[in-house]
Amino acid sequence: MCAMDRKHTTYSFGGLKAGSARNRTSFRRVPELDNLEVLHALYTNQSFSPHYHDGHVIGVIENGALGFDYRGEKLVASAGQINIADPGEVHNGFSVTDHGWQYRMFYLPPGYLEKMCRDISGHAQGTVFFKKGVIQDQDFALTLQRLHMDFCCREVSLLELQSRFLRVFASFVSRHTRPGVTLPDAGQEKRAVTLARDYIHNHFDSNISLDDLSACSGLSRYYFLRVFQHHTGLTPHAYLNQIRCSHAKSMLDNDKSISQAALDTGFFDQSHLNRVFKKIYGITPGQYRNSIQDSNQ
Repeated sequence: MCAMDRKHTTYSFGGLKAGSARNRTSFRRVPELDNLEVLHALYTNQSFSPHYHDGHVIGVIENGALGFDYRGEKLVASAGQINIADPGEVHNGFSVTDHGWQYRMFYLPPGYLEKMCRDISGHAQGTVFFKKGVIQDQDFALTLQRLHMDFCCREVSLLELQSRFLRVFASFVSRHTRPGVTLPDAGQEKRAVTLARDYIHNHFDSNISLDDLSACSGLSRYYFLRVFQHHTGLTPHAYLNQIRCSHAKSMLDNDKSISQAALDTGFFDQSHLNRVFKKIYGITPGQYRNSIQDSNQ
């Protein structure tokens, strides 16, 4: 997880404050997730003309309220609610308060959810339709918000980001679409897990992706995640962190600096290693290294 505070239950993040005199936006395209686009915005005087998107659009309102005409209804998404537009559905967007609205948006590539459902179920499915344009699900709204925040956090690895994105959206689709998709139980693909573990051990210092592990195991991305955790008790990125920290300990045993050990094991920087190391071992790399030096005196 990123170093920013994860205990907030309010919907105000990223320095964007409702009531500001101007609009503020932050936009990013993510090639590693099929060119997913993410937007964090505060709009105080924005009005969207009628339009549609080629892929699903899903967001969470952090402050204020967004109004939009959708499927013959006038809808309002307020703070803590999820706003959605299915592909091809014409809608607009406008403020329903004097302060505008602030939200975090995911613009999914065309066909992304359908591909994900095919990976989950093992067979082709029709277009994914959400039941409503505004969903009241506070727990999931917070989950979506935290996921969106991770796209701005340099310490979140590609593997963790891809894994969390897939898990979150698979669960979301299962709960809020029609006819819905059944999430399969994990099977007994021990060889596939062994191949993935070997890959992690051999490439722990590189930016491993979920696609890499899916390809080497021969399983779909979503099914791989369930099978791997079923057999190891850890998510793939947690397992990767475990291996990286184990190698970092060995490097510290051989008098390598903490900063160099962090870089050589694939962590973003020394502070990143410090946080992960302490979560696993209960002490910092510095404390571990000092204990080694003391024992050698």
